Amino acid sequence: MPVRATVEALAEPGHAILRVSELDAAPDGLALSIQRQQGPDSHLADDGWRRTEAWLLPGRVERRRDALEFHLGPEICDRLAGIATVRVRVKEPDIGVVGTTVVAWPAMLTSGALDPSRRLDDETVRLRRAQPKAAPAPPPEPAPEPPAPPFTPPPPRPELRASRALDRGPPERSSRTGWLIAALVLVAVVGGGYHVYTTYFPKPEPVVAAATPAPAPAPVPAANEPGKSVRDIVGEYLATKPSPEAMLAKARDYAKAGEMGAAFLVFRRAAETGNAPAQLELAAFYDPLSTPAKAGFAPDGPRAADWYERAALAGSAEAQRKLGLLLAKGGGGLPADPAKAKTWLQQAAAQNDADAKKALDALPK
Repeated sequence: MPVRATVEALAEPGHAILRVSELDAAPDGLALSIQRQQGPDSHLADDGWRRTEAWLLPGRVERRRDALEFHLGPEICDRLAGIATVRVRVKEPDIGVVGTTVVAWPAMLTSGALDPSRRLDDETVRLRRAQPKAAPAPPPEPAPEPPAPPFTPPPPRPELRASRALDRGPPERSSRTGWLIAALVLVAVVGGGYHVYTTYFPKPEPVVAAATPAPAPAPVPAANEPGKSVRDIVGEYLATKPSPEAMLAKARDYAKAGEMGAAFLVFRRAAETGNAPAQLELAAFYDPLSTPAKAGFAPDGPRAADWYERAALAGSAEAQRKLGLLLAKGGGGLPADPAKAKTWLQQAAAQNDADAKKALDALPK
């Protein structure tokens, strides 16, 4: 949703307060993404500017009436010295991006406290100063070892001698003959018993187990469970860290069931991972050309164009066509741009999109 933001420089160098209004979110766990327009490294992290987006966790976020106050330190303020405007995004944990705006950055004194040699590889950076470590306790002194007992020589071993009385010599021939006769008798008894069993005893009939019916598929949980809000139910689902494809399928199930609020939240999380079909679905919530508007969302042409463009850059012909149609007519706060509209419709038509070809022919020459 569109939000408004202002920045107030504090008296202490390198410190400021970012106030964001018209944002309905709890202050706990809110993260910021700050982006400048200059250069390929446009996303701010505590180790400098990166090409990929990084999320910053301020040390303190407070709510003052209808505004959220983000207390920013030198990790952010010193990096933004000399920059006129920045794009700020706010992300709520387990929900996703809940606000985006462009804010003018004021001129302020820097603290000079940055350490350029310190680098982090985490995507999310916690902006809090490290606490001094307590001095380690000295190791305990080892206890003195007890004195070794005096050496006592072992008693002499008795002398062992072989006795010829135990050597009985080779076994007698009569014992071998007795063992052979016993083996023959045992074989005869076992063979006779097997013959009687197979001849006179009936074989049991095989028991055929009844087929167990396959379990019915679990129904999709409703997004209106008693005692829980839609945001709570979706937050519990997203906390399981599903894949983008699973989130896309879940959101479509919510939409088929008429749970458009839950579908929107899940579509948005999948779209933020770069899933092009989810970006296309999310853009339709803001598209002023959608009739009727999904879930009662107010038309927002710039936001719809932003999500359509992300999916179009990924190669989606449908997104290229819908972006071209939106730019051709404008609406929802988005001015018409026939030149850009023609470019996107041509890309969709090159992928054999019939509707894009018709729209391209209908453009004024």
